[in-house]
Amino acid sequence: VLQGWDSLLAPRFFIIAVPVWVQQPRSTKLAPGPAACTGPVLQRLRMLEEQFRRFQEVTLSHLQSIARNYNISYNIDRRFQVLAEQAEAADAARAVLGAELARLAAAGRRLHRRVKRLEGTVGGLTPRHHLLTRPEAGAEPHSPWDTVRSQHEPRGPVPPSTASPRPLKVRQRLWEEGHRLLVETGTIGMPTEDTEPLPCDVGPVLLFPSASASNAAVLRPGLRAGLWALSLCTWVLTSAPRLGTVLYYASEDGDSKLAVHGQDRDPGSARFVIGDTAFRELPVTPLLDGKWHHLCLIWSSGRGQYRFYVDRRLLAAGSDFQQGYEIPAGGSLVLGQPQGHVRVGFSPTGAFVGRLAGLALWNRALMPGEVASMATGQGLPCRPLLTLANASLQGEVQGVACTCLEHCP
Repeated sequence: VLQGWDSLLAPRFFIIAVPVWVQQPRSTKLAPGPAACTGPVLQRLRMLEEQFRRFQEVTLSHLQSIARNYNISYNIDRRFQVLAEQAEAADAARAVLGAELARLAAAGRRLHRRVKRLEGTVGGLTPRHHLLTRPEAGAEPHSPWDTVRSQHEPRGPVPPSTASPRPLKVRQRLWEEGHRLLVETGTIGMPTEDTEPLPCDVGPVLLFPSASASNAAVLRPGLRAGLWALSLCTWVLTSAPRLGTVLYYASEDGDSKLAVHGQDRDPGSARFVIGDTAFRELPVTPLLDGKWHHLCLIWSSGRGQYRFYVDRRLLAAGSDFQQGYEIPAGGSLVLGQPQGHVRVGFSPTGAFVGRLAGLALWNRALMPGEVASMATGQGLPCRPLLTLANASLQGEVQGVACTCLEHCP
């Protein structure tokens, strides 16, 4: 019994199989193994890289197209600007050429009429010459002048029976007419020039009687804005040996920003100054004969082009003169007198002596047709900045009342 009980109490080993469910981590469950994840990810990265490369190409292509279009637009605008400036210069040259051709054509017609008249006069002189002067047999006048001279001074004595007041008067008249025609047609001396009549209603006329430091005309209110282009036109009469100062514009620090003045060392030229130091030489000898002349100075900052007209004729022109420069506002604008500092006053050196009429200033470049219209008395172009009506006279400068310029010697 005891043995059986011991056998029952003896230790026994049992293996109990308990099923245990072990849950793997979420990341381990979602991520496949190394071999499984490498393919799709790399493929996706390659696709993204390819899309990004295509996006770069498309963006670069668009940027290049935009740049090309901008360059084309800029070049077109610049080309149009250059063509417009060239067209303006061509119009100016065409107008000048047309005026010269018209003048030459008119001179040719006048010369043709005078030659016809001279031929008729010579034809009428020949028989009278034989009757009144009784030339020797076979003798003929060598030239029309010989005919006229022989008509005026007969070589042989005229019998009393043939001399009468009427033939003498006829001879005298024919000699005067022939001599005048010979002179006019250039056979004797220089041909006379037909001058155009001076215009009327050109506006105020200012007299600068002497080269005094107190003689000046100040244009007020001056320039209220800067100038990128300008046109200065006026009628001028001077008997001085040089032109003197027509206009002088100085800033508050005394620098000459715009001036037109003659020179002592070269009386036949004047300086057109813009910007204190830059200037161009202008031929002004035609202005120094004591007669009325119309002058126009035109300048534009775009290409630095300038033109100088005297009596509608272009005497000087050029480019690259203060290109891109702006004449500043706020200075003092004076006629007939050079300036130093605006608070210092004037100086008699370089003063203008003579008369100015119809002066006007524009903030644009006038066309040749507008210049010709002014020179022929057809009025000022529209919207001038300043005229002589804005002038404040100082010293002995006087305003002269003249209906026409020919009545203002």
